[in-house]
Amino acid sequence: MTPFIAGARRVARIPAYFDAFLAAVAEGAAIEHVHLGHWDEPAAIGPARARAGFAQAQERLSAALVAWLGLAPGHRVLDVGCGFGGTLRAIRRSDPEVDVIGLNLDPRQLAVGLRQDDRPRNAAWVAGDACRLPFAEAAFDRLLCVEAAFHFASRRAFFGEAQRVLTREGVLVMSDIVLTRPPLPSERVALFADGLEAAFGPWPDKWAGLDAIHRDAEAAGFTLRVTDATANTEPSYHTIASDRRGQPTGGDILRELHRLGCLHYLYCRLDKR
Repeated sequence: MTPFIAGARRVARIPAYFDAFLAAVAEGAAIEHVHLGHWDEPAAIGPARARAGFAQAQERLSAALVAWLGLAPGHRVLDVGCGFGGTLRAIRRSDPEVDVIGLNLDPRQLAVGLRQDDRPRNAAWVAGDACRLPFAEAAFDRLLCVEAAFHFASRRAFFGEAQRVLTREGVLVMSDIVLTRPPLPSERVALFADGLEAAFGPWPDKWAGLDAIHRDAEAAGFTLRVTDATANTEPSYHTIASDRRGQPTGGDILRELHRLGCLHYLYCRLDKR
């Protein structure tokens, strides 16, 4: 497979936090993953260990989701919302004989991934929309989507596109952040919504709830299996949230929603029926 960057000319809104990550990369930072990570014993992890081990926690999450894909030599894999390519490289470490495409709306992220790719022979990098995948029917055996679907215009549309481009026995594995509306005064809920949109938007359906994921997967023709990994992300808030007083950051809001039981971090496997 020849590496290339191709796809849509019109770039939709990109989450603002990626500007900071891209600036850090331009200054020489090595950023593999942009997600919350996974901690096997979260209750035993204090702030210092959490901050020091955050990159390793991210590696664990990526490896766990890749393992759930059930890869085999010759599989064609699409990494949807591939960021800087950390999960793409995790896929190839798991099985070097698969062909992988990384898809992202942001050509800047794809360019970073391509520059960091030390084995481009069996990978490609494509600019495109997860809700309008630029691929033919049955083009892939496996799809991976790590902590990105809440940004998409519609999970149901993404699931429909995943169903279309997967082969008959295809599988989509993803991690996702699903929020339920907190039991707070409407003014505070609105402040949370505005803060989330400013920090992490686009986030079109903030209070989707757990039932919506099941309905959307069913409507698209998938059998859904879910593992709740919410507790396994908790130490990561020592890294992404602030302990300072004042206007809450996006990470602060996520931590508070987690504390309220209104944030659910899910590992999902969707098998075509």
